[in-house]
Amino acid sequence: MKLFKYEGYDVVVAPEALTLKPFKKIWDKDKSKDKIKATDNFAFLYFFCDPRSDYQYLIDEESRMEAVKEGLGFDKKWEPDEDMKAAIAFYNSFDSSSAILLRVAREGVEKVQKALRQIDLTATDDKGKPAFSPKDYLTTLKMVPEVAAMIQEAEKTLKDENEYGEARGAIEKAMFDDGLDEVADWLDSK
Repeated sequence: MKLFKYEGYDVVVAPEALTLKPFKKIWDKDKSKDKIKATDNFAFLYFFCDPRSDYQYLIDEESRMEAVKEGLGFDKKWEPDEDMKAAIAFYNSFDSSSAILLRVAREGVEKVQKALRQIDLTATDDKGKPAFSPKDYLTTLKMVPEVAAMIQEAEKTLKDENEYGEARGAIEKAMFDDGLDEVADWLDSK
C-alpha cells in the first residue's frame, strides 16, 4: 500500500489516505491540534500491517503487536479499539499478490524453524534406532541459505513493486522522461 510509507524516521501518510473511511475515522477521532494520537495510530498500522515493515519477520501477530507497541512506546495495556481493528483489516485487504506470497513464504520458514528446533538427534524410537536422521537434518540446514536468498529476493521484489514509477535518488521524473532518449536519438539522426 502506498498510502503509508516510512521515510526519514517518520511514517508519512499520503493525503488521499484520509479520504478512506477507516483511516479518516482515526484522524477525526483525534481532536488535538497536532494529531499526535492519530499519527501514532498510523505508525502502528504501518509497522504492524505493511509487508515492508521491519517487524514483519515476526510471523505471530500477537508477538508482532507487542513488539510494535514496545517500539512505538505504547502502554503495554494498549489494545486496538474497534476503529483500529477495522483499519487493520482494511489495510491488510490491500496486500498485493507479492505481499501475500511473501507472507506465506515467511510462515513456511517459521514452521521449518520450529520443526528444526524440536529435533533431538539423540532421541531414539521404540527399537533403539535414531528417531531423526542426521543426514535429513543436515540436508535441511544446507537449504537455509537458499531459502534466505529466496525470501530476500521476494522482499526486494515487493519493495520494487511499491516504488514502481518513482525515480531513484532525489531526482523526480519529468513528464516525458521515459522516452526522451529515444526521441533525442531520432532527432539526431535527421
